[in-house]
Amino acid sequence: MSAASPADRFDYESNLDRASTYRSHRSAFWPPAGTHQVSCLDFAGATPDLGDGFLPALALLKDEIEAEWKRVKDVGVPARRRFNAPKPVADAMRALADHLPGEPDRRALTLRAQAVQNGYDDDILRELAELQEEFTVVAGQVSTWYGKEVKGLPTAFACRTDETLQALVTQALGAGDEVAAHLGRLHADLRVGDLPAFGAARLFFMAGEGNLHPKHIAYFLPEDEGVKYSPFKKTYYFGNTHRAVLETASAPLAARFLDIGTVLDPGDPRFAAIPVLGVLGHELGHFVHRPATDFKELNEADRWASVVLQEVAADVFGALILADVWAERLGIAQADVVAYYLAECLRYTDRGLGHFPDSDGMFLQLSYFVQLGALALTGQDGPRLTGDPQVVLAGLRSLARVLADALLGGRGAPAVALHRAFGPAVAAPLRPLVDALRRLPAKSVEYTQEHLYAAGRPAT
Repeated sequence: MSAASPADRFDYESNLDRASTYRSHRSAFWPPAGTHQVSCLDFAGATPDLGDGFLPALALLKDEIEAEWKRVKDVGVPARRRFNAPKPVADAMRALADHLPGEPDRRALTLRAQAVQNGYDDDILRELAELQEEFTVVAGQVSTWYGKEVKGLPTAFACRTDETLQALVTQALGAGDEVAAHLGRLHADLRVGDLPAFGAARLFFMAGEGNLHPKHIAYFLPEDEGVKYSPFKKTYYFGNTHRAVLETASAPLAARFLDIGTVLDPGDPRFAAIPVLGVLGHELGHFVHRPATDFKELNEADRWASVVLQEVAADVFGALILADVWAERLGIAQADVVAYYLAECLRYTDRGLGHFPDSDGMFLQLSYFVQLGALALTGQDGPRLTGDPQVVLAGLRSLARVLADALLGGRGAPAVALHRAFGPAVAAPLRPLVDALRRLPAKSVEYTQEHLYAAGRPAT
């Protein structure tokens, strides 16, 4: 599939110069690339049967969000990340609330409709944090990719709690003392803060910016809605979306470019728990810190490097929490964790450089392992990252200690130096891999939602 603006998604310097300037970008595909390989995830089977009017009500919300997305492209985002025309969206949310079966679900959606129309306040946020929802519907100016647009753009999504995945989250979080002890062994000064609520769910509806490419596998609310520093926070993780990108991007890339003696197979039961725990670990990794941790100096020196390195820290500490603590507790092989982790490094790197801080961060991690010798980049018939999972884990522990000193120590210069030494500006260690990825199309998942209109267009 051809994109609107063919470009080299791996041209780091040029892409970084244009980062966060894509507010007027209208193509469904971002970043600009010559070709895209698209796979489909059909929501029809995941959508609950909640009565005759439920699908038309979802369709109406989708249409209102798409209309607001177009308005934003024409006139921009209003002050305080509010909609240009909030009432039609809020009314559609209230109409949809009537079809939800549980009182907590209806109340939560009514509160979110009120926030769309009038803005959030502490009372709404406090009550939302206390409600136990089965079905969650969110609409607002939700964050898109940082390198695309720093403000939010109109998005709506709906998901249903996945009890099996949520039980795994509960099991893992029961090991809090073990996590703290393990971090202390990596670096005596490391601490871990309290993780906000984490909801594992199956997505069944998406509209607006979030329905474009590439897809998000999680949102962090209300921060992603522009409400900073709220004490009432929750991550919504979409297990079915993550499974789709693992099957269509991560696993094929790993099969082609990775040789560590263990193969990622998202359909194999031994990998069933790893993706949700991987994302949970990443979220927890964002709360690993030292008493001196402060990113102010780094932000002033290089804001992009700051965001990249904070994502690297979340990746590294999260992967180690999963591999060194949770894996034994839940009967997961460490080698399988490493296979998943490296496959995700390849998937994020494949999205391009200079567009996504998290992709640049995954590149940095692979570059560190190759320069350290934890992985070797070899191959006469094409590049392959080869190594031993236990050696990769040793590399992760090494990088964790480096991050504890260079990033979490509160000073800017060591962090900038780390980014310059291993980030995309130093392409040579991974050049054969990047050149091979450049020849492949960018990969994404399309949500199929035609069933929303099976009963005809919604009334407006």
